[in-house]
Amino acid sequence: MSRGAAVPRIIVVVAMSDEAQPFVDRASRVDEPVAVGGSLQRVVEIDGVELLLVQGGIGFVNSASATTSAIVRAGALDGVVPTVVSAGTAAGMGHGIEIGDVVAGAEYVNLDADARVFGYRLGQVPGMPASFHADAHLMEAALAYGTSVASEAGWAVRPGLIASSDAFMTADRVVGVRSAFADVVDVDAVDMESMAIAQTCHVYRVPFVSVRGVSDLAGPDAHDVHDENLALTAGRSADVALALVRGLASR
Repeated sequence: MSRGAAVPRIIVVVAMSDEAQPFVDRASRVDEPVAVGGSLQRVVEIDGVELLLVQGGIGFVNSASATTSAIVRAGALDGVVPTVVSAGTAAGMGHGIEIGDVVAGAEYVNLDADARVFGYRLGQVPGMPASFHADAHLMEAALAYGTSVASEAGWAVRPGLIASSDAFMTADRVVGVRSAFADVVDVDAVDMESMAIAQTCHVYRVPFVSVRGVSDLAGPDAHDVHDENLALTAGRSADVALALVRGLASR
């Protein structure tokens, strides 16, 4: 993809190469990556649909800056309204959520935000809404995929609240998060990017949803369990994301 080439309006953002690989594996065409800041961006064609696959890096700043550059490259400053889907993995925390499920984030909060002294809610970024919400049509499509395809394969696409932090969720941190947020929200999954991408899409007025494969349950061995399930859960997240992409392309 040359720097002057047209950029697809459908943007898929992942953090790591392991989360980008399922899209590359399913693609019939993969253009050469373009380095934009700290991100790698490439156009891929899957089932006849082009999308901009963005490997943004781990954490709030990496994901927000990568998403911003992709939205601008897709033409947002010229009146184009792209759609952003975040894919990848997360730790499951909600009741009934199991490793191998995919959580479609209906709502997003920031675990690191605490400006209650100024009247904000715990998890609310000052000057921003109390939480961010996914696009309703994207949520509907994700859950429809869960009902039709995932359930037949023995796993589920579950709606829920995704909370994000710049710290990896460990068993020790889970206790504090559950205690602090018990009267605020029910946290279903935790990652390190979704909220930052949701906030970026909010300020650009861009439709967004995050679909995250549950790779671990934030237990004592979360790191090892995450690594063991990374390929499986990243693949399932990619399958849900691609179902959304196909639906967007058919509109």
